[in-house]
Amino acid sequence: MTVWQEHEMSIAIESGTEILFRAIRPSEGDMPPEASRWLLRVRLSAEDCEKINQLAAKARAGTLTSDERSELDEIERVTSLLELMQSKARLSLKNSGLSA
Repeated sequence: MTVWQEHEMSIAIESGTEILFRAIRPSEGDMPPEASRWLLRVRLSAEDCEKINQLAAKARAGTLTSDERSELDEIERVTSLLELMQSKARLSLKNSGLSA
């Protein structure tokens, strides 16, 4: 992949994140309490957490392949999406006078 292609991909990822941020609106705590509580229980599987740790170790060691980099990037996007939604869920419960 050329530097230009990586730059274009980076821009696309940023744009996708911005689109999701605008769609989810994490600063608006308007999610129903039942949905908020359910969303706060969502976690990555043990297998996915182990995979993240393996890939992160390879990244630190400088031995990550391009396919592994793509896999780690995808995991990071999913994790960011989950964090955005859980942020909205916590705010929604707070705005409802409920606790997480």
